[in-house]
Amino acid sequence: MDDIVKRCGFSKDLRLKLSHSLVLKGEDGLEEEGAKLLESIKRFGSIYLAAKHEGKDYRLAWLSLRELEGNFGFKVVDRVMGGMGGGSTRLTLEGEILLERFLLAKRKFGFLAGSPKFLEPDLKIMGSHCYALDILVRLIEEKFGGFFVELSNVGSEWGLKLVLSGVADISGIHIFKGDRGGYNAFLFKEKAVGRKIALIRGYSRMQGIIVGEGNPKRIKSLNDLLREDIVFINRNKGSGTRLLFDEAIRKLSLERGEKLEKLVKNIRGYGSEVRSHLEVACAVKYGKADAGIGIKAVAKSYKLGFVPLLRENFDFAVLRKNVESDNVRKFIEVLSSKRFQSTISEKDLGIFFHEDTGKVLIN
Repeated sequence: MDDIVKRCGFSKDLRLKLSHSLVLKGEDGLEEEGAKLLESIKRFGSIYLAAKHEGKDYRLAWLSLRELEGNFGFKVVDRVMGGMGGGSTRLTLEGEILLERFLLAKRKFGFLAGSPKFLEPDLKIMGSHCYALDILVRLIEEKFGGFFVELSNVGSEWGLKLVLSGVADISGIHIFKGDRGGYNAFLFKEKAVGRKIALIRGYSRMQGIIVGEGNPKRIKSLNDLLREDIVFINRNKGSGTRLLFDEAIRKLSLERGEKLEKLVKNIRGYGSEVRSHLEVACAVKYGKADAGIGIKAVAKSYKLGFVPLLRENFDFAVLRKNVESDNVRKFIEVLSSKRFQSTISEKDLGIFFHEDTGKVLIN
């Protein structure tokens, strides 16, 4: 766990560095280079000297001022006779206000961007990838203006570890344990985990084999993955989908009376791993693989074929002490909402809600 936490540690030292632009209408406006030119004009009272100071060609300086005035619809400089360098130039009232507003924005932006808290999200969700979760995050940010969520797809097991270490607030998980262990709830019986976490009831998803549009290889079951003409794409170790697939292959080896090692060797591409359902779909879509394990939602979004295998539970792990925090309550509120559930249900994504979706489960 220490290694995972260490790998996330760099994010605390990140600072934002962006160029910014002040606009009135449209996309073009006053940027850093233009602001420096206006500052120099204000300082020297001359476009010629200002251009020289900024290392800019005099004619190009004039052109940039005309372009700036065209963008804003008003004059930013006035030219009068008798100044240094062949004529005096001063900023108009509008030019003064525009420059000062730009400099103010630059100072305020620099203050905010330099703060370590500027890049800190209100809620960090790190765990398994889910199409419905992408939509949930969007709806949360829409409902609570100025509330920002960081969503990272790291897999169920890593996500759970990051919640336990305090790096993540919530983790979407679908961890399967065979021999009637089921999904997720068995974690309450784990000594290192059970007393520390709560589970927020999520929804069930249809997992299956993602295949090409129209299922050109006529794949019907896991047995077909053993065929010599099938190239498979696997998920990364630690992901809930990988745990599910490995358990299914273990059972298949028992049914066939074959050693697991031999069966795995017969799956072409078993060692080829990707980190998300989307990457599985892309591999199939663009011909790098004939099949991969994933959810119906992703297969549908990529217009691919789908062979259903089973429903799985997708829940959310959170530290017990954080269940009543404002930010976690916001998450639960939108997860439980009719808007979110109807948005997902009407898309026919193979995602099904429970009567107690959003309920907090504590052992």
